[in-house]
Amino acid sequence: MDNLSKFSEQLDSLMFERELTPFQLARIIGVDATCIARYLHGERKPSVENLVKLADYFQCTTDFLLGREDENYCTTFYPCPPFAEQLLILKQHFNCPWWHFYKKAHVASSRLFDWKNGSHIPTIDSVINLANGFDCTVDFIIGRTRS
Repeated sequence: MDNLSKFSEQLDSLMFERELTPFQLARIIGVDATCIARYLHGERKPSVENLVKLADYFQCTTDFLLGREDENYCTTFYPCPPFAEQLLILKQHFNCPWWHFYKKAHVASSRLFDWKNGSHIPTIDSVINLANGFDCTVDFIIGRTRS
């Protein structure tokens, strides 16, 4: 099962538990209802920003929402810093050269440069690849948790 279908199933389950319609959830997190419908139908992946909004609303980890973890765990969530700042934190934490990041994310070095200078943020797939490559959580990669 791929990341998109896992996410769709998990989102559907969380919405069912809270008896929410796509329109209601969209209004709560501040997106268009068609956006939520596309998530549920497996037609679209969320941006990192929308993923965090959903995880914050459902009080769960992004990894649980993405279907990377079977159970939600209690932890302290922090506001995500700009990704360019988080990259510096990750580089220091993992103590590795920059090329490790674009290799593990499966992106061109120019894309990593864009992340470093703040002109782009990574896609969900790139964040998941980084988490897999560094054997950590998506929440840690985006700065939502400290470990």
